[in-house]
Formats: sequence, C-alpha cells, structure tokens
Amino acid sequence: MEDYPINKKGLLEKTIKKERSAVLIINTHSRKGQRFYKAALNKLTKQGISVVSSYPVRYPERLPKVVKEIINRGHKLIIVGGGDGTISSVVDFFAYQDVVLGILPLGTANSFARTLGIPMDLKGSVDVIVNGKVADVDLGKVGNDYFSNVVAIGFAATIARNISYRLKRSFGVLAYVLMGIKAFFSHRAFECTLTINEETFKIKTHQVVISNGGHFGILPLIPNVSPDDQELVVFVIDTENRWDMLKLWIAFLLKNLTSFSQARFFKTKEILIEAIPSQYVKVDGEITTKTPISITLAPEALKVMVPNNFKDI
Repeated sequence: MEDYPINKKGLLEKTIKKERSAVLIINTHSRKGQRFYKAALNKLTKQGISVVSSYPVRYPERLPKVVKEIINRGHKLIIVGGGDGTISSVVDFFAYQDVVLGILPLGTANSFARTLGIPMDLKGSVDVIVNGKVADVDLGKVGNDYFSNVVAIGFAATIARNISYRLKRSFGVLAYVLMGIKAFFSHRAFECTLTINEETFKIKTHQVVISNGGHFGILPLIPNVSPDDQELVVFVIDTENRWDMLKLWIAFLLKNLTSFSQARFFKTKEILIEAIPSQYVKVDGEITTKTPISITLAPEALKVMVPNNFKDI
C-alpha cells in the first residue's frame, strides 16, 4: 500500500467541490449505457458539474486506454458509466492515484455500486457524485490485476462463460437465472485446494466465491461485509451434490445463506486457489483467467464518490 498524507482524501474532496468539473466516460455497449449517455451528461450539467470532456465508448476493450489517458492528464474526478465489468477493467489505473472515481451504475447487476450504497437510478447516482463524499475503499488483486467486487470459480463462472451479450441485453438479471437453469444439470463438481492464512483446505465443490464487497449479483452475499473493512470474504459451497447446491442457491436468494452447514466462510487478506481440473475464473462478471490463482487484498486502494451515510473507516 502506498503512503498518503492522512488528509489526502479530504483535500481531494475539497478540490472536487471547488472545481466542480469532471470527465465523463460511458460504456455505451453496456445494457443502459447507450440509452442514458446524453441524459447523464444533461443531469451532471444541470447539477452544476462542468463536464470538460465526454467519451461514449462503444467498444469495451478501448475503455482502459481511454481512462489511462484521462488520468494522465491530471483530472481529479472521472465519472465512469457501466456495469461491474466496466469498473473492474479500469480500477487498475485509479489504484493508489490522486484521482476520484464517480460511478454511474449502467450495467446488469451493478454489484459494486450496490455495495457502496449508490442508487441504481441515474438521478440518485448523479446526486452522489455531486453531493456525496470521497471514501478510500479496498480493492482485490488476482495476480497483478485489480478488481472491485467479486471473483467466482465454478458454477457462476460457467454461467458467465456461456451467457451471450444479446441475452443479457434482452433479459437483464433474468438472463443469469435462465442460463443457471440450463447449466445446473450439466455442471460437474471439481477438487479444490484453498490455502488461507497458512492453512490448507481440500474440498470437492461446485462454487468458490471471493468477495471484496457485500453483494454477489443483485443480492447481499453475507451481512456486515464492506469494501472498507480490509478483509476478503471467501464463500465455499462445501458439497459435490448439485441438489445441495440448489438448496444453497435458494437460501442465497432468500438471504438465509449463513444457516446452511454446507456454506463455509473465511476471512483473509490473501488466498491461493488450485483446482482439478483447472477452472475458469470470473472477475467482476468477466472471464479473465484460469486456476491456479493467487488473490490478495489492496487496502484503501480506490478513492470513490459514495453517499454521505457510507461508513468510511
């Protein structure tokens, strides 16, 4: 972790409030990005934010390059509109820099925005950017790649690998349910070795989730988890029986996951995950690599606009 003066967060907030200027970058390939680009620009302007430049980015692979260039120009507030994959693809350039991220949740699940308490509607999320505060929250790292919210291995990664952009655009969150039903009957359990806090756990499972925040999809994963608590939460489905897995997912949808003995939770700052056979890894909604992987915590790495009632440690 880089060393910052204790008041750096406050100084950035004062600068942003005084200058009232920002750069707007929106992934117009995202589910709502194309529809809300002009509306976001208008709402920010009406709220007194001078948008010095704006970028409707049609091709998501261009987003990291655009964000990197804008940060290098020295802007203090950069507003990014898109889903979890969009945010995850650019946080590497925000990590431990003197720049603040403003989030417009324009994706399908928007898990990271939900974890931060950012409203899902455009008016509410713009209000957070205009009238909220700056918090420095944790990120995670898969190898050397930063992520904002969740890494998933197994069943959820299988869904992400097979779901089409057209399906997500047409059905939103329901698309994951439809693909989950299809994948349920064919998904196979795998052997997994977890090395956590110098202890090794060997299990056979369908699912491993590593969370920096409190949401997995649109629902809370477990209570009292924050991207500001300097811990990663590891959730494992400790069963190879797919019907037990179904019961666990139903419990998750009913927000009663912690009552099942097959649901195991760990808290850590780093974890090594190995799998037989090797498994695809979903990082904030996108398939990026395969096991084995090492995941570590990056404490207070990201400065981001949050609602005033967000508990910033």
